[in-house]
Amino acid sequence: MYPILSDFWPHGEVAEKFGILTDSGFADRVVLVIDRKGIIRYREEVGVKNVPDNEKTFAFLNSLE
Repeated sequence: MYPILSDFWPHGEVAEKFGILTDSGFADRVVLVIDRKGIIRYREEVGVKNVPDNEKTFAFLNSLE
């Protein structure tokens, strides 16, 4: 099981820390897999109007097991 994070409040704080907050104050749609040490192991930028490829993300997660 993997925890899921949504950047709700304070607005943009997490997005800013991961470098995905745009100059207009919105977060790009990005899938990040972060290990327990805080290291980003997977990053897929899909853009605000697109949906992430879940199969691609699940394949990466399954490769960790």
